[in-house]
Amino acid sequence: TVIFDLTIAIGVGLMLAIFGFLKRMNESIQISRTTGSIDLAKEMESQSADTQEEVLHLPDGVEVYEIEGPFFFGVASKFDEITRELGDHPRIRIIRMRMVPFIDSTGLNNLEMLCRRSKKEKIQIILSGVKENVRESIEKSDIPQIIGSENICSNIHLAVERAVLLDAGQKQANDG
Repeated sequence: TVIFDLTIAIGVGLMLAIFGFLKRMNESIQISRTTGSIDLAKEMESQSADTQEEVLHLPDGVEVYEIEGPFFFGVASKFDEITRELGDHPRIRIIRMRMVPFIDSTGLNNLEMLCRRSKKEKIQIILSGVKENVRESIEKSDIPQIIGSENICSNIHLAVERAVLLDAGQKQANDG
């Protein structure tokens, strides 16, 4: 009975460790929402001296969601929670991923589903600040075909420029 009890104890201990790890990882993920403007001086995003502006102004109907932490299955559920709580429908949603060190296959699948759902709701997704290893994973998925590869930007300046361009195009299409 000593071996049987020890085997069960190890199995239970391992399961508790896995759940503890997943809980801590899920708690370490932060998602914040910004509308109106982004104060770059506060966040020190650009290390280079050629910072274009200290404040980026966002057009009406453009929201920025910043994800901090690894993009696991928990991020998509947190993201869904936040968007459901707010209940708004922006025209353009920029997802800043500059603080996402990696994305797993479940997170990639959830991001793809978010992009598909946003397309159905006529919300354009722009990804910003995607690190090289995360970008490689994204490019292997269907996300570039869903949102357009031109909507995967290396920094927030390019993403906001893209949003302004898309917003102007959408307004022209609605007026014409």
